[in-house]
Amino acid sequence: MIRTNNQNRADRRIIAELNGVWEIEPGEMNSPPSKFMHRVEVPSLVDCATPSYDWRGHDFHWYRRTFFAEENQKGRPAFLKIEQSMFGTAVRVNGSLAGESISCYTSQEYRIDKFLKYGSENEILIRVGQRATLPPESAVGKDQERISFIPGIWGDVKLVHTGHVRVKLVQMLPRIDESRVDVNVWLENMSIAPIDIFLSAKVREKSSGEPASGVIHDRVTVEPMSEAEVTIRISMPHVNLWSPDTPFLYVFTATLTGGDGAFIDEMDVTFGMREFKIDGPDFLLNGKKIYLKGSNIAFHRFLSDEDRRLLPWNEGWIRKLLVEIPKGHNFNFFRAHLGHMYNRWYDIADEGGIMLQDEWQFWGATGTKEQISREFTEWLKDNWNHPSIVIWDPLNESSDAVVQNEIIPEMKKLDPTRPWESYDFFEDHPYIYSLGPVLVNRKFGYTRSLDEIENSTYPSQVNEYLWWWLDKNFRPSGLTKKVVSRWLGEDYSKDELIEQQSFLASELTELFRRMRVRCIQPFVYLSSNEGPTSHWFKGDISGLDPKPVLVSMKNTFEPFGVSIELWDRHFVEGENRSVSVLILNDYPFASEGKLTIGIVDSGGEWVTTMIASIRVEESGQSKQNFSIIFPSKAGDYHITAELTDTRTGRVAMSNKVVHVYPRGTDRESSASTSVSLPGGGGEVCEFLISRGVRVSQQAGQIDQDTNALFVVGNEISAAEFDNASEEIFSWVEKGGRLVLLQPEDGVKDKTEFTLPGKLRLIVEPRKDLNEGGYDSHIIPSDLSHIIWKGIRKEDLRIFNGGYGGEIVPQCDLKIIGQHEVLARSGLGLARPVIVSAEVEKGLVIISSVEVLGRLVWRDTCNDSLFALRPDPVAQQLILNLVEFCSTSRCQTLTRRCGCR
Repeated sequence: MIRTNNQNRADRRIIAELNGVWEIEPGEMNSPPSKFMHRVEVPSLVDCATPSYDWRGHDFHWYRRTFFAEENQKGRPAFLKIEQSMFGTAVRVNGSLAGESISCYTSQEYRIDKFLKYGSENEILIRVGQRATLPPESAVGKDQERISFIPGIWGDVKLVHTGHVRVKLVQMLPRIDESRVDVNVWLENMSIAPIDIFLSAKVREKSSGEPASGVIHDRVTVEPMSEAEVTIRISMPHVNLWSPDTPFLYVFTATLTGGDGAFIDEMDVTFGMREFKIDGPDFLLNGKKIYLKGSNIAFHRFLSDEDRRLLPWNEGWIRKLLVEIPKGHNFNFFRAHLGHMYNRWYDIADEGGIMLQDEWQFWGATGTKEQISREFTEWLKDNWNHPSIVIWDPLNESSDAVVQNEIIPEMKKLDPTRPWESYDFFEDHPYIYSLGPVLVNRKFGYTRSLDEIENSTYPSQVNEYLWWWLDKNFRPSGLTKKVVSRWLGEDYSKDELIEQQSFLASELTELFRRMRVRCIQPFVYLSSNEGPTSHWFKGDISGLDPKPVLVSMKNTFEPFGVSIELWDRHFVEGENRSVSVLILNDYPFASEGKLTIGIVDSGGEWVTTMIASIRVEESGQSKQNFSIIFPSKAGDYHITAELTDTRTGRVAMSNKVVHVYPRGTDRESSASTSVSLPGGGGEVCEFLISRGVRVSQQAGQIDQDTNALFVVGNEISAAEFDNASEEIFSWVEKGGRLVLLQPEDGVKDKTEFTLPGKLRLIVEPRKDLNEGGYDSHIIPSDLSHIIWKGIRKEDLRIFNGGYGGEIVPQCDLKIIGQHEVLARSGLGLARPVIVSAEVEKGLVIISSVEVLGRLVWRDTCNDSLFALRPDPVAQQLILNLVEFCSTSRCQTLTRRCGCR
């Protein structure tokens, strides 16, 4: 039992906290249980009950608590305030129904003084339901990746006694340019007579209690059973602005007295003096450009975590998770993903200087316009004084005409101080280098092209990427399993999973920083460990032990940061290459530093270094080009750039993996095979000749002294193959080797090739609007096969030049007939890349590996980012294919064929 103790001051606003242990029992909708056999903490959820019970097996759950109402409060209005409760709430006081609500994320208030027994014990019963019991008009929303929807009273519960006129609501509107705050105050008269009220208002510093303004007085007449809105302007001569670096807070106090000076009511409101707005493509905080860097907190998904327990309501744990760890990793911003969090999280963000984007649980809107408007209004009124909330967000990965075109414009009238995602700007979710290809320059899933993002006319926000989720024991999550093999193959270690997650976090975050994306948030800092998208902590979540991915984010998010712009990985001994380095200054002032760049060997030792002095203006970037000479010894290295901030001494780093190979003259073919190129062969012919391979270019003929026929790209069409089929088939059956290199080249529609041995090859371009795309990694089936001679698994990741280092085109390749797959790529490794098929004494080899443009130096080869350039691994693969063709004696035949 709790007593509403007010230290004998019956005229004061009395707030009695009703948090703590309540009784709980499952029951029927309209019939409270006769006995309560379980206990539960409030706030929490019903699965926290002790002893536990099968909460899923019951539609409704009843909470019970008693409290003592002081006699001296009799005659004063009393309100029961439930800050957050789901799903569907009904309140009974001493057996009488006080009210009901279907709001699940916003506060509920019930006037209960007429039901109370003063000077006696009182009983409160609160019923909550399962999500399925909500009516169709509910704005509860959707989250398709949430494991469970556990009901409960998950916000604070309070009993409030006020005067007959009360301060019902306050809205703080900072005007930082004018050193003042405008305040909207709503007064409610609950009596049957008009009342003249004297309103006094003032501001003090929260931490020191020192006055920050004078006292403003106003006289207001409030009509009976009605509300009055009053606007006050308060001058604050010496304003301390709220920001992540200086989260300075103030307290506004509104005091109501009667004409005789008698106290009636008083309310305190914490706020911060800050301004957040959009200016063209930029976000501005207090008039200065700001880059938002952080992640996402899927609070409601975390409520399904088996280790969650009471952690979401533990203020020490919240502070460490929300403020201490993020600030230690250069975060300043989070999106509260798919649902408002427990209210104390926002208080702690206010105090700690973390900015928030508050997102409603609409992954697809639900409910009626009227109910959505009602709950959105409650949402704003509950939270509009938090300086930490800088963006409202109504929708995730969806659109809704009613919400965006009708409701948000009305909400912007209620709160004109914050932008709305999905209205004032729009998020992008480029799940590249994972579900999608390395880079995309078209609409893909829920993202624009990278060019559109980089040149956006509104602030660019990339608030989901990094489709690489590992659980607390570093096992792939449900959604990660579908992409792992695409990048690592089917034989991978835990260390490789961990390293790939950290690598992707750095590589993609650097990319978006180079693009100067205004808001960067890889997904997901906090979620459910067991869910499709696991969080970034290892072991029991109570310990908040960060995974390595967070360490990589700390470096990549350095405010004075550095990034090497390089996608190529394959170089030759002594090669000289111009490499661009971008220095990124997120500070609102100019920064200076020392940049060291060079080659680092596998032992971490510098092989070469260059040093440059750097200065970058506020919120700007500088691009520097360096001539890098690669080592004269083949091996695995990194290009490393280290930036030391002169002011702070902090060091930012960028690393790019590079593999150095022997020069081409050291890698001539040892095969005895001679190659016929009836279509000319172009670059392939030129390369093979340079490597000592005997080549015949007799147009339309197979030289009698050759034993391999190479058909390159679209030099011979499917129709021409059909015309030449008899001659080619006979030649292969007698021992010839037929090699098709890049048969997809130039194919725009579904195309079928008829091949020897009753083989059929079908090539068909794919659209891949939401997943897939081209491939930049290929996975060999057996590295001991001769075609992989001198090639390692890591060598088959991103070839030089091409957008995203593309190796395999965005086409399906289907082979009908008996064959062996030598390499695969794509999601689930479903895409054959290199196949071979024995045809009597001969062999057919099909390779989709994009080697064209990567074999010899052309005038078009240059240091531009995506220009095709010679690649030593592509060159080695061609030599290996030639050698594969010489593994047994091929029969030769001189015939004219129908090839051009």
